[in-house]
Amino acid sequence: MDGRLLGVVVAGGGSASLDPLVSPGDAALTPFAGKYRFIDFALATLANSGVRDVCVFAPETDATLGAHVARASGSAGPERRALRSLPGMQATDTPARRLVEALYACRNLLGAYRPDAIVVLSADHILQLDLRPLAAAHAALGADVTLVALPLPAGEASGRAVLRVGGDGQVRHAERAPAAPAPATGTGGFALGWAGDFIVRADALPAVRAALAPDDVCDDARFLAALAARLRMTAYDLLDTHLPGGLQGAYWHEPITLEAYYDAQMNLCTPRPFLDLYNPAWPVRAAGTGLAPAKVVADAAGRAGQALNSLVSEGSVIRGGVVVNSVLGHAVVVES
Repeated sequence: MDGRLLGVVVAGGGSASLDPLVSPGDAALTPFAGKYRFIDFALATLANSGVRDVCVFAPETDATLGAHVARASGSAGPERRALRSLPGMQATDTPARRLVEALYACRNLLGAYRPDAIVVLSADHILQLDLRPLAAAHAALGADVTLVALPLPAGEASGRAVLRVGGDGQVRHAERAPAAPAPATGTGGFALGWAGDFIVRADALPAVRAALAPDDVCDDARFLAALAARLRMTAYDLLDTHLPGGLQGAYWHEPITLEAYYDAQMNLCTPRPFLDLYNPAWPVRAAGTGLAPAKVVADAAGRAGQALNSLVSEGSVIRGGVVVNSVLGHAVVVES
């Protein structure tokens, strides 16, 4: 990767509809695919893209997230050399304010890490993206900020920040889900929505801070509109990227409802899911549990345990039971 990147993962947000699954207000620890948490995918994107310096920015009262980050750090390979929790936000902050707070914190990290650019990933959605082409495009276009974006059908753009992009790739304006989103250049008539992640040139941080006073930021559309008005901001279509070692491209999913969360997990149980968890060139490391391998055995009467089209996590035992189209978390026991 050309230039040195500092990775910042911003936790502390998420949809209220997922609160029954995690501590209220923080989707970063939402279980996914049995053994993982949402934040594990952001950390894997950074590690697999060769980003060695990583900081997690989270609400200062979130001890559970801090413990998870510490365990994930202990199970990581040498590519994750610096992983720490950065306090300084409130769990009730809006997504845009959390991102701004993360950028403000970055100004104190520049001397220690000396990055050329800072990549900011949100921990409230699932992302698999090779950041190296993104960083290369960001540098080649001479951008101050490059947004990770994806084409959205007009019917799915509701509530999202939609970008108006010129032929040169520069973002001219952003607005929240208009009734008729303007199609972006080169997206086949689809609107281009912001995925919630971006990369910032380190030298541009003073200009970003000047453009964004924290008390002026209410939502992501205003956040982006303020940047577009004063900085050179470009958009990068994540669907243009393929992952090393696999046939599939990048993956992004934001399960903002329980139904979307359920559908995404059920897709993992299919023979060819959209999200590839078995690509050896793109490992996703979960926090260590110390649990034994999953086991499928017969019960005392000789009835065989079965698991079909399912994910079974460590410590789980299927003893004579039948598991079909299911995702089992850690230490689940299914009897006959």
